[in-house]
Amino acid sequence: MRAIGYFRVESEAAADVANLEDEFKQFCHLNMHRALDTFVSIVPQDGEADDGYGRMVQYIQESTGEFLVVVPSARHLGHDLESVARRLITLDEMGARVACSDREFPDPTQNAFQTLGIKGVSRTRSRTIKESMQVRAARGQPLGRPSYGYRIGGEGTLEVVKNEAAVVEMIFKLYTKNGLGLRLIAQHLNERGIGTRRGGNWNIVGIRDILRNPAYIGTSTRFGMRRANAHEAIVPPEVFRVAQDQTRARRPVGRVMNPEPFPLSGVVYCAYCGNKMMGATKRQSWKRKDGRRSTNVYRYYQCQTRNNQSLCGYHTWTQSALEATVLGQLKYALLARDAQERAGDGDQSKRDEVRAIMESRGTNAERRFQRAMKRSAKGEMSLKVLGEYLQELDAARRGAANAESTPDVLSALDRWDSLDIDEQRAIVTEQVARVVVEDNKVEVVV
Repeated sequence: MRAIGYFRVESEAAADVANLEDEFKQFCHLNMHRALDTFVSIVPQDGEADDGYGRMVQYIQESTGEFLVVVPSARHLGHDLESVARRLITLDEMGARVACSDREFPDPTQNAFQTLGIKGVSRTRSRTIKESMQVRAARGQPLGRPSYGYRIGGEGTLEVVKNEAAVVEMIFKLYTKNGLGLRLIAQHLNERGIGTRRGGNWNIVGIRDILRNPAYIGTSTRFGMRRANAHEAIVPPEVFRVAQDQTRARRPVGRVMNPEPFPLSGVVYCAYCGNKMMGATKRQSWKRKDGRRSTNVYRYYQCQTRNNQSLCGYHTWTQSALEATVLGQLKYALLARDAQERAGDGDQSKRDEVRAIMESRGTNAERRFQRAMKRSAKGEMSLKVLGEYLQELDAARRGAANAESTPDVLSALDRWDSLDIDEQRAIVTEQVARVVVEDNKVEVVV
């Protein structure tokens, strides 16, 4: 494959460029790549760096075919995970792959975690903690918070919590013997006032995780290690196997569902319980009088508490009705906020509330990006999908910046139906702090 070398070096280490070029040529020789050229960014102590990266990008754009960009380590692409990810995605979109000449970590995303680490986290301390956790996992000792139904005993092993274990047994019985689904089990527990460990309501995710967790048959699984009989079991192995068989049997087969995302996802809240409302797509099919079958697709926003915990009421809005209402209020709110700002009588407490929401959204977007970067390093996520997390992060940051001003988005709102989903999501993320929904009323906070 045609290979290009790229290096980023400090001005005082410019003499090392020759050694880096030799390493690049050796890497190409060992891996049977054709070395074409090298590009260097010299970083001075003061002032702007020489833009060797820009020249390399231009070279790739003006050429045809695929390239392999070889760097000594991910440090040469950026100073943190985010800047490395952005350049990896840019090169990937141009049809160029990236590899590190580091023999131990040739994958650039894996190399980035090893050489750069996560912002605010000591790589040395993180590595020491991980090694200690691996030793404990090999002994079958618990790591972190124990699963519901257990606690960590005096000798560092898991002990059964009787009242919680009884709930675990009930969940497996309702699922395997009574034939209840996840939502009905959550409803059964919530209606009887049986709370989670923290006293909250059960939801389908919590029920699902319990039914899948091999800890309840006494098995410890961490860091790829699996140890049977590591602690006392709560559920017999045969009951656990039946639960897994039923889960596989209930999984839909033969239908691929890939519904379009909902523009307002993440900002719509139920006024009655305070939880988020989620977008739902329902397909219905029926037989007409003439014998032919008809189908239709219904898209709506529904209270997540109702959907996941079988609590709250059946509060729904169709997608078209809610989005039309939100767009109308958003236009009015932006105009009103702009007028208040120009008159100097804006509500400071309201601005502070919106700013706090937007900043929190940015923090959460950073966490999601870091998790996505880890999945990419494990080969579980493509760079294209990773780029979507970066777009979400950028939109969240713009939203935090826009909390102080009213950008001109009115023309974009007028063209809403002609915008693609990414453009719609960007406007919502940047301009809307929260949408509070009642059955017959909607409040948009900007």
